[in-house]
Amino acid sequence: MRRQHYSQLWYWGVFILVGLTLNVLFSPQAAAVPSFSRQTGQACAACHTSYPGLTPYGRQFKLSGYQISTLKQVKSKASDSSPGMSINRIPNLSVILQAGEAYLNKRVPGTQNPNADFPKELGFYYAGKVAPHLGTFLQATYDSSGSFGIDMSDMRYARYAKLFSKSTLWGLDINNGPTFEDPWNSTPGYGWPYVGNDAAVGPTIGPFIASDAIQTNVIGIGAYQYWNSLLYTYAGVYQAAPQGNTPANWNKGATISGAAPYYRIAFTPTPNLEIGSFGFFTDFHPYNNGQKSGKDHYTDIGLDTQYQMYPNQDNILTLHASYIYEKHSNLSGTLPGYNGSSSLTNQFFNIDGNWYYKHRYGIGLGFFYTQGDRSTYYNMVYENGSDGFKANSRPDTNGEILELDYFPWQNVRLSTQYIAYNKFNGSSSNYNGQGRSASDNNTWLLNVLFGF
Repeated sequence: MRRQHYSQLWYWGVFILVGLTLNVLFSPQAAAVPSFSRQTGQACAACHTSYPGLTPYGRQFKLSGYQISTLKQVKSKASDSSPGMSINRIPNLSVILQAGEAYLNKRVPGTQNPNADFPKELGFYYAGKVAPHLGTFLQATYDSSGSFGIDMSDMRYARYAKLFSKSTLWGLDINNGPTFEDPWNSTPGYGWPYVGNDAAVGPTIGPFIASDAIQTNVIGIGAYQYWNSLLYTYAGVYQAAPQGNTPANWNKGATISGAAPYYRIAFTPTPNLEIGSFGFFTDFHPYNNGQKSGKDHYTDIGLDTQYQMYPNQDNILTLHASYIYEKHSNLSGTLPGYNGSSSLTNQFFNIDGNWYYKHRYGIGLGFFYTQGDRSTYYNMVYENGSDGFKANSRPDTNGEILELDYFPWQNVRLSTQYIAYNKFNGSSSNYNGQGRSASDNNTWLLNVLFGF
């Protein structure tokens, strides 16, 4: 009886939220980190389409070291005997709370369906100006896995100069994930969809640059420049820092090895159009039977673009597209018993469009596509359960995402998202050899975000 009552609450929740959002189709958006609103005196919508999606103003604010401030300062002039100081009188602190619910089309044995997450994420932020030319976005998060640690973080020193008689913004940056420094939302760190999938089953194979082994489990330092608001370049290097935010269920023996270079280049012929490329190159110690077993190698090279259109003050349309080519090599040296090709390639393609109306209603539609080499490697690594592969399979997975958003206030976002799979782990039916079909993993997500 309780299960039946719970299911009824789920369906009524979907009905109400979808109804509210569809109102825009027939008839202040949110969630910037509130620290920035307090510091700049600007509404969330000045910097964001929907957090973490950035507007041109938001991109400039990030690149310039989070320096724009209307807060009163505590100041001290520099002298021969003491350096100067200028910090915000009020600390730039804020909290973001997310709660969510996920419903799979077919339940995975041993899991709850629907599955509620409270909190899905509880993030604590210090974000904004630290000193003249120095700013930070520092996040610590407690999430539904039960782990607490440093999350997506970025600290930067930025200045303006002249290069070939043109204004040039340059800076130094420390962050804990490649693409976290990036001001566009067409790269993995802050890419769409902005509501994450915490269902029991999700895409098994993704770009290594976006994996748990990398994001928030490394530390990197780099330098960047943005010349004449036209050409952006960034070069950095990363090393393992697994104590940062390692999930409770992550194998702590699995880390990148040595120094891993990263590059980013972007061309912006107009403020609302970006065309670029990024790359990440690293050796990796996988985790086999509790031990590091040799090293394999990943090369990820991406192409991306973002276009934003403002037909009028009530409408914002953003389009993203990205393509990542990945080569994973030296497999025979790190997976005992594997006798297939020592090198595999994968390709990842994503395209999406998001429309926001009056900073209150939003709709987004996206398509994702993964294609890779056929190999026994996948069924050896993911041999059982709903994330499994049949022998000698491809990692091919593709589908569509529909997301509807409603913002009753600029610091509150209500979202519903539907993910439909056409193919999963190489097949549309019986992909794991145990009778599970791609459509069984179709997922409804509900999410609420509060920022304060």
